[in-house]
Amino acid sequence: MVPRFVPRHFLTDAALALVLIVLTVGPGLVMRFLARANPYVAAEYLKKNDLPADRLWWIFAALIVLGLVIRQHHPPLALVLAGAGTFGHLFIDAKFQLLDLALPLVLYTVAAMARNRRLSLAVLALTMVLTYATMLSGRIHAEQQELARSGKQVAQKEVAQGPVEGAPVREGIRTGPSPASVLSVDRLVNVGQSLTELWLLLVAAFAVGDSMRSRRAHLAAVEQRTADLAREERQRAALAVAAERARITRELHDVVAHGISVMVVQAQGASAALDRHPDRAATALQHVITTGRSSLAEMRRLLAAGRTDPAEDTRLTPLPGLDAVPALIDQLRSTGMRVELHVDGEPAAVPAAVDLSAYRIVQEALTNTLKHAGPGAGAVLRLVFEPGRLGVEVADDGTGAAGGTDGRGNGLRGIAERVAMLGGELETGRSDPGGFRLRATLPIPSETAPVPR
Repeated sequence: MVPRFVPRHFLTDAALALVLIVLTVGPGLVMRFLARANPYVAAEYLKKNDLPADRLWWIFAALIVLGLVIRQHHPPLALVLAGAGTFGHLFIDAKFQLLDLALPLVLYTVAAMARNRRLSLAVLALTMVLTYATMLSGRIHAEQQELARSGKQVAQKEVAQGPVEGAPVREGIRTGPSPASVLSVDRLVNVGQSLTELWLLLVAAFAVGDSMRSRRAHLAAVEQRTADLAREERQRAALAVAAERARITRELHDVVAHGISVMVVQAQGASAALDRHPDRAATALQHVITTGRSSLAEMRRLLAAGRTDPAEDTRLTPLPGLDAVPALIDQLRSTGMRVELHVDGEPAAVPAAVDLSAYRIVQEALTNTLKHAGPGAGAVLRLVFEPGRLGVEVADDGTGAAGGTDGRGNGLRGIAERVAMLGGELETGRSDPGGFRLRATLPIPSETAPVPR
């Protein structure tokens, strides 16, 4: 991926290239100015630090400047340009100059932006080998030119003076060094010593760039991990909200279905007894009022479950449990429904979740009997307390579930969700003598050991 263009980076690299150019050619300009005033003092220094007169030198310098300017936007191309310019300078002058510092800077950028450390290491090794080969070739080429000039001068002198009597006649003049002298150990070691500073700069630039790459990769990994954790936290919060909404919806269904069913039956009874038995109608209407108020109170408690105001919490009604089952049965009996309660085993305290779920199961099962079992139908409620579990069984003698349906309404679906949430078992279906039967088994977890302080 090509980095986006940033004007600030471009201007910074352009200023850096200008500084390197000034530091490289500045001494030559100063010495030329001093040579006019005092030529004897500056003559010797001017021979070593004069302005480059070779046109190729300036071409290679332009390549270096261009590579330095674009290094943060096109690192591979910048390395090629800066490398070509530096190799050209090493071949022409056979020495390292200040302008050639652009090569380590570009190599730093390549190492910092590389995606593969092995590839950047290979680029470093190739750059070091090419610098060595270029300087060695430049020195050999310079010596060959020097020997060629010396041979031409000797030949011209002999032609001008003529052959000397008694001197051997030369068939030819050697114009280059022998292969043994070209690859001598002293020459190879000397070239390596001349490149020590440049190599150290290249290695240091690569090390700094690679450490920056590693740091950026680590920060990117940390940011990605943080983003993943934040996304997981949002997902958990969304799931918790969905679960809470489902719980509130289920509670509201139980409260509304039971309350409205009882109120409808009571209102029907009051309507039927209004003319002949006004006292019974008044009693039925009073039951309607009581049931409506109770249902409204439970609805307010459920809808206010998300409030955090402690003052509001003190006015909320407590959650119902098995101890509220007798009041529920009395409420249903007031509608004329026959309900029998049987308790098997020794009643014991159960966890709050099991207590609330058992009450809601009883409430929904008896409400279904009231709505769907038919006129004159009765129900038998049996609570079975056993070690490690609580059994709830409701059987009616009416015409069946929901007037002939399969018993898969919203109420039974809510009961199934409650039982599954607690890890219990649920059985529903028609009973043998007729009617509908529901049996739920809720596990009671054993008491956990107290946590040591």
